Amino acid sequence: MIRIFYPLMAIIALTLLSACSSDESNNTSSQSRQNITFSATHEDVNATSRASLSDDAQTIVWNSGDQLSVFDGTTNNAFTLKSGDASSSAIFQGEAATSPNYVAVYPYQSAATLSGVDVQGVILPATQTATANSFDKTAALMMAATTTTELTFKNVVGYMKLTPKFDCTKIELKAFDNSAVLAGKGTLAYNDGEPTLDLSAAPVKDYAITLKGNITAGNAYYIAVPAVTLKAGWTLKFTATDGKVYSRKGTKDITFKRNYITNVGEFATTDDKWYNPSGILNQSQELDLGLTLTIGTKNYKVLFARGDLKANGIAGALPDRGDFFAWAATEPLLTSYTCSNYKVTPTAWKNGVEGGYEKANTPYYDGKAYTKYKEGETLEMMDDAANKILGGDWQVPPVEVWQALYKARPSIYWGSGDNGMIEVFYSTKVMLVCNAEEENKSDNGVYLRPLGCISGTKQIGSKSVKDLVFLYLSNTAHSNTTAYCLRVNSKEIKPDQTTGRQFGLLIRPIRLVAL
Repeated sequence: MIRIFYPLMAIIALTLLSACSSDESNNTSSQSRQNITFSATHEDVNATSRASLSDDAQTIVWNSGDQLSVFDGTTNNAFTLKSGDASSSAIFQGEAATSPNYVAVYPYQSAATLSGVDVQGVILPATQTATANSFDKTAALMMAATTTTELTFKNVVGYMKLTPKFDCTKIELKAFDNSAVLAGKGTLAYNDGEPTLDLSAAPVKDYAITLKGNITAGNAYYIAVPAVTLKAGWTLKFTATDGKVYSRKGTKDITFKRNYITNVGEFATTDDKWYNPSGILNQSQELDLGLTLTIGTKNYKVLFARGDLKANGIAGALPDRGDFFAWAATEPLLTSYTCSNYKVTPTAWKNGVEGGYEKANTPYYDGKAYTKYKEGETLEMMDDAANKILGGDWQVPPVEVWQALYKARPSIYWGSGDNGMIEVFYSTKVMLVCNAEEENKSDNGVYLRPLGCISGTKQIGSKSVKDLVFLYLSNTAHSNTTAYCLRVNSKEIKPDQTTGRQFGLLIRPIRLVAL
């Protein structure tokens, strides 16, 4: 492991360097192997053009037990520090075949392989161990290439430096709208001493990095990140030891460079710039049904808003109702309507949309085709009506939310007459109901309304009690022209029904809280 000793400076500082330990090589070779000794040094610090890690001198050292992956062209060989403990220059020893060229990676990567001069299967972990005034050695990727036995390592990653003024159990850095891959398994390319890590083909892409451990007030901590630009809206989330969560949202793009530290400053609980995940809603306006789901490698708790989305917030109890939104539209075209026995009658429209919910009035439609969002893609927050109106972490539900609800084995009860209603149960919580009297009996359910959808200027799907239909948007594209939605009628539940992007549907906002 590498130790760093310093009083730290601010702004953007130069790189941290490191060393690491791992297990023995899992590769063998039939070639003649012999003991080889490599000398290893870190990338030089140019303190005249960059701020150094300390006011005096940078002190970064190798430690006993550090290991490297050394590739001899055929095998991945583990080399272990022999001498140079607590020094910036060390000697590593191991067995490898004689080769005119060697490529080395720090820390040791047991499953990595060499392809030409690139190293495949290198892991930048999504969960990193917090180390006071330093970083997780397993994330401190470095690379070297040589024709001799001298290895001059170049840093692959950059670092975010932050200093919490309160004790924490974890800190999470998250890209806005999954716009940048921050961790996973990728390929290292040396690039003449400017190494890069390509995570675009990672089998599992992580859009967040979590720093975990005993994070104590007043110490600086570093998160190893690839060289990427995070779009404005990226977030930092601090979980204090008392369980309270403090979030900060970046209002500008932030770029991480190889071999640089980006200092984002100090954070105290008394700051007045904390980001509120609940946006304009208060705690009484959201509900936790205990529903959890997994997206990628992350587990989330789903919090539901208690009402459907409106142009200026969420709807309250009946007779209040939500508005109708086309997919990717952040405001309703139908600005006022009346509703009797779930029959919707439009009374006012947004100016210039006389045709109502049709393709010509749909975002990103150029007259022939949609120009944005292909199959499986999700809405960016700029096109997410729930996020634009409510702020915070609110969003249109991804299709996985409706699928997870359906997999919980809900049951349907269908009533009759003017007070006919549908009830879909998740655990003991009523999920769907279309009866005002029943809705007002309890506040423990998420009540969805069967208003169908608006096609053009007319309602579809709620002409009579027997025809009542629930249609709620998801944020997930089904194809270049359609999106997924939740559909429920008296006969079935379809959590991944498809709908045209132009139709006006209701939205039930949700928040995904990482577990």
